[in-house]
Amino acid sequence: MHRIFSILSLAFLLAACEVIDPADRLLPVDAVPQSSRRHVLLEFTGFRCVNCPSAEATAVELQSLYAERLIVIALHPASNPFTKGVYDYTCPAADSVYRFVGGTASTPFPTGCINLAPDAEGHYFSDHELWGATILQAMQDTLCPSLSLTATLDTVARRVDARISYSARDDMRVALWLVEDSVVGPQAMPDGSVLMDYTHRHVLRTSAFDTPFGVPALADATTTSIPLPDGCDAAHCFLVALLLNATNYQILNAYETKLSTAGSMPDLP
Repeated sequence: MHRIFSILSLAFLLAACEVIDPADRLLPVDAVPQSSRRHVLLEFTGFRCVNCPSAEATAVELQSLYAERLIVIALHPASNPFTKGVYDYTCPAADSVYRFVGGTASTPFPTGCINLAPDAEGHYFSDHELWGATILQAMQDTLCPSLSLTATLDTVARRVDARISYSARDDMRVALWLVEDSVVGPQAMPDGSVLMDYTHRHVLRTSAFDTPFGVPALADATTTSIPLPDGCDAAHCFLVALLLNATNYQILNAYETKLSTAGSMPDLP
C-alpha cells in the first residue's frame, strides 16, 4: 500500500536566469514531417507516492528502448493527494487530462495511460508492469496523419512561438504541451525515506490554447505561442505537439523537440 508522509518545512533556491544578449535570444528549432507514428506514455505520478520511482524507472527504460517512437510525459494532477505538499509539480493541464480519463482523489498511484486510449474494458489506467506489453501492442499500428513542428524560443521574453503542420482533417484536434525534464526536488522512496534531490523526469508544465486537448486541426497548420512558466529551465524543456481524435481525444500522432537545440528530428525508418 502507498504510504503518505508530511514534509514540515522545505526551502528551495531558484537559480538565476542566464543573461543573454538580445541578438542571440532567438533560437530556431526546426522539424521535419514524420514518416511513422510516435506513441505517448502518460505517467500519472506524485512526489508523495513511494512506488512512483519504480514506475518512472520503467518509463525511462521503455523510452530508451523505443527511442523516438515513444514520448513519455509525467503528469502530477492536483486532484490526487499524492501530489500535495510544500513543493508543487502540478499544473492545470495535467489535472484536466487526469480528470478526463477518470482520475479521482482515490485513484491509486502510480498508474499510466497509452495514447489516451482505453483498454477493451474501457479502462484508461494501467499498472506500470503492464506498460511494456501495452506499448508493444500499440506499436503495431503505424498508420498516422503527418505531423511536424517548428518553433522559435525567445529566451528574454521566455516564450516559444510555434507552428504545427499536419495533414488536416475535420475529425482531428491539434495540441501543444510544454514538458520539463530533470526537475530536482523531493520524492518519497520505496524504503520510506524522502530523497530531497530526486530527479523528476519529463514533467508536464503547461499547454497552449485554453485546453490541453487543443483546437480543431484545420488548414494544414496552426500557429501559437506558449510561455515558459516561472522556474522552468529552458535548457531542459521540450515541446510536444499532439494530433488527437476530435471525438474521444485519443492521440493519433505526436512530435517532440528540445527547445534549446536547433536541428531536426529524423524520420523513422
